[in-house]
Amino acid sequence: MRGVHSVLVAAVVVALSSCSQLELAQLYYANNGTEARLAHALPVTLPFRDVDGWIILSARVNGTPPVDFVLDTGASMLALLAGEKSQALGLDMSDTHRLGGEDDLAAPTAAPQSGLDIDFGPVTLLDQTALAIPVETIKCAEEVRDAPFVGVVGHELLSRYVVEVNYDRHEVVLHDPDTYEYTGNGRIVHADISGRQPFVDADITAPDGASYTARMHVDSGAGIVASLFPSTNAAIVPPQDGKEKNACFVGGKATYLTGTSVEMALGDGPAVTTPVDYATGGEVIDTGQNGRLGARFLRNYNVVFDYSRERMILEPRAATVALR
Repeated sequence: MRGVHSVLVAAVVVALSSCSQLELAQLYYANNGTEARLAHALPVTLPFRDVDGWIILSARVNGTPPVDFVLDTGASMLALLAGEKSQALGLDMSDTHRLGGEDDLAAPTAAPQSGLDIDFGPVTLLDQTALAIPVETIKCAEEVRDAPFVGVVGHELLSRYVVEVNYDRHEVVLHDPDTYEYTGNGRIVHADISGRQPFVDADITAPDGASYTARMHVDSGAGIVASLFPSTNAAIVPPQDGKEKNACFVGGKATYLTGTSVEMALGDGPAVTTPVDYATGGEVIDTGQNGRLGARFLRNYNVVFDYSRERMILEPRAATVALR
């Protein structure tokens, strides 16, 4: 994942770009009120694979053979990547069309799918609606590798449960928000849940000594450590000699400049030397954030996502993983 052309932002981040768009609004809310079937009482445990920080879960869609899903805090709606790996799902792609504006990198070309039961083993999401996105529409550059998953799940799990991600044990544990009590020694960070996605404040010290607070989008579906958006804050200065990288979003290609590391502190924790890239184009979504924390940042911790209490808890891992 290193080098000039080696970034993949797995940004199957499906955000509602305009509430005036009736179809998109209907899709956005389609899974509200749907049920989940549990194999037994909460908590339940789902094994996962760590693929460069991505949390990869296995699930059956309407009883078909298992496929890989990524747990994506940046996904406001369920999504499936329509391609060779998903042929067994029998997706109906006859109604494939652009959802949202042509210049909106969060607006996918997709075919809505309904009536899906998504079975993760201990928990099954019933009668779900998902966007089936043709793989070729997000393969924006030859040097960007294929995503190591077929499905994307975020809000549908994170809004129902307290979601504990333990990288040391390779387990995702789903807890009942009404009865959950945290008793560990982790750092509790306030998370503003806006547009179904979490945002945290980070205190940043730049290489030139400048200090500022940045609102960071927590995006476990982004295959990066962190990125900053110079257009949102004059204190965020891109490097003059940064090398360009490509990244793919559902709506098109984005570009970044490599940068030197910054010192970043979350909550009351110590500052951590954090590699960052600098966004140079339209991938900056106008929801007030100054940057993004990705999968390769989060994997340095065992993380609890507790949307019901608007917090993210970062626990030390048994072995530290170098940010890169």
